Amino acid sequence: MGPRDPNVEEAARDRGQLLIDIALVVWPSFLAAGVASLLFFAAVDPQILRDAGPRIFDNLNREAGYALGFFFFWIIAALASSLSVYMIRSARREARPPNREGGGR
Repeated sequence: MGPRDPNVEEAARDRGQLLIDIALVVWPSFLAAGVASLLFFAAVDPQILRDAGPRIFDNLNREAGYALGFFFFWIIAALASSLSVYMIRSARREARPPNREGGGR
């Protein structure tokens, strides 16, 4: 087997880190959306929201209201999780000591 290309190894490592970051965003936000939907719809009926909302929701049935609410909460939680992952990754990058071989990164 020939010498390894460091660019290929770095790209594979970055791809693996991206998949980990996606999992760190999607799974917790999914769980948070489930809990938020449970708590919100325990107190609020989607039919009431349909009647009080814009005309675009006039034909929305109860199940579609639950689904729409869940996806709304999922998006909000995913945005919060994304911001957390971004802040953690950027703080680690700044705290990393410079690479002695090829300068700082």
